[in-house]
Amino acid sequence: MTWLFLVWGSLIVGLVLSLVWWLVWGRKTRLSAGGVGATSLVAGLMFVVAEVALRLMGTTMLLPSAISSEFWDWYANYRFAVPLLLGILGLVLLAFPIRPRSGRGAAELKPRTPVSFSRGRWFITPSVTLAFILVLTVVAGVASRQDSTTGRYTMYFVDLGDGRAMGTGIYGWFYSVPSLILTAVMIVVAIVDLFLIARPALSRNVARDESIRMIRTRNVLAVGTGALLMHLGLVFGSLAGTASVRSSFPTSEGNVAFWTTFAALEPALTIASNIAAAVGFAFWVSVALSAVPSRRQTPTAVEA
Repeated sequence: MTWLFLVWGSLIVGLVLSLVWWLVWGRKTRLSAGGVGATSLVAGLMFVVAEVALRLMGTTMLLPSAISSEFWDWYANYRFAVPLLLGILGLVLLAFPIRPRSGRGAAELKPRTPVSFSRGRWFITPSVTLAFILVLTVVAGVASRQDSTTGRYTMYFVDLGDGRAMGTGIYGWFYSVPSLILTAVMIVVAIVDLFLIARPALSRNVARDESIRMIRTRNVLAVGTGALLMHLGLVFGSLAGTASVRSSFPTSEGNVAFWTTFAALEPALTIASNIAAAVGFAFWVSVALSAVPSRRQTPTAVEA
């Protein structure tokens, strides 16, 4: 049961959180059954399938003959970038269908911007998450050292004195620089998505059109936020592993134990990793749930 919770706990919690959100708030508004709803459903399901598949492959011998060693080498080197790559792909999907700009539609005097169909509070979580990522990237990057074998900045060493040292892996510059580049790309793609959503003229059914655009805008921010949180969860997990390293060597007084300077943070980092993954997965699932049809009561004439 412990193994099951460690592997699947964050996904289960994230799924529950997203379902609760949908039951309380999400089902009150929904996307149309056409192309907009289809792309949101496909994007949301893509995240779920990809995350489940990655965890299955990481914990079982799923399709061992179909998975090459080259894939595992690539995944080991760029696993921190995978959520960001999925986020970029999801944002590209959410850009469709692209409505052409035309002169037809409802007239509106107020200028539209990429954030016209959003709420200020929607940007709080991605902003805070991005700040955490940047701080941890710099701190872990500065602490990283070159691996003597590969020359990559992926190692963390502690000098124990008397020519002794202990070392382990860390989220160093080798992992973080590609992730930072992909984060910047994802932000640019998200801004383009928001522009494409807000740019066309409103349809004659202004209220319905604005509602759909708000849901699409929310989905774009949910995909980006989910990708950042899933990435942050991996970073927290890596730092927790680094904090857990221990070493000892014998002396005339007995064995002497050593640990990292931030070893006390290991439990907090592990908890933070699970929380970030759960909330990030919830954001991703909410994108698929936004395309689920909701029951609406329609008025009917009743004879007295």
